[in-house]
Amino acid sequence: MLGRLRDGVRDGALRDRLRPGVLVPVALGIVLVLLVVAGALLGERAASVGRASVGDTGPVLVGVDLPADGSAGPPTVTLSPSAAAHPRSDAVRALLQRWADARNTGDLAGYRATLAPGSRIDPTAFTDAARTQRVGSVVVRRIDPVAGGELVVPLGYVSTQDPAAAPADVRVPRLCWQVSAVLAQTGDEPRLVDPRPGSQLRTPC
Repeated sequence: MLGRLRDGVRDGALRDRLRPGVLVPVALGIVLVLLVVAGALLGERAASVGRASVGDTGPVLVGVDLPADGSAGPPTVTLSPSAAAHPRSDAVRALLQRWADARNTGDLAGYRATLAPGSRIDPTAFTDAARTQRVGSVVVRRIDPVAGGELVVPLGYVSTQDPAAAPADVRVPRLCWQVSAVLAQTGDEPRLVDPRPGSQLRTPC
């Protein structure tokens, strides 16, 4: 008799737990947890794909060993094997070398000569930055032709500067940069086009 009573109580409790008013919230809670976990996994996957598409961040952003002395490294522009295989590699390297040299010496005229006609430049900002800024460890990763005869050139480099002259959101003495530069053909040589939104990443290093 007592056994049947206990069984009845258990069955009743089970039926109470299986009522729609109880079962539905529990099921929704489980689904919500699964969605959160799946979202986190997909977010991490998307982030890893994004990092892979633009290069690593942090100290290896430019793809070279950072100088231990805190400098920007040598000013010579180098090419990856992939970039060196492109038929325009010599012209691209020469342009970027003039660009780096002009920034390092504060040569405003020389810097202008590396830019496509109509490019925007603030002479005062350029001169102020050049007083302390140095550019080095420039590595051209690839040279990719795109529509209109332009070239997209993913490259990395290191800059050092007085923190006061660094970008407002990263006031640090050394930055690693990852840039997707766009080059337009002007006459017989390529020139740098104004940076496009989202084409430059930088991180303290």
